[in-house]
Amino acid sequence: MSMMDKLKGLAGKSPDKVKQGIDKASTFADEKTGGKYHDKITKGTEQVRNFVDKQGSQSQGGQEGRQNPGQQGPDQSGDQSQGGQSQGGQSRQ
Repeated sequence: MSMMDKLKGLAGKSPDKVKQGIDKASTFADEKTGGKYHDKITKGTEQVRNFVDKQGSQSQGGQEGRQNPGQQGPDQSGDQSQGGQSQGGQSRQ
């Protein structure tokens, strides 16, 4: 597993902790450069935070996506069972 895969997984599981780390690294870099690259550091920090937000939402969306088909399944099977009672029920008997 590559480092990026690990980071993506971590970003999906605990985005708040990852954002805290990003902020600490940003502050550290800004202090070490004496503010010389503040704008670039800020821009990079925003991009990384947006990436973490995106990974977190994909992770949550994936979980919701798994729940939604499960929720739709009974509705669909309910439709099929109603149809099955009128059509399938007769053919089965």
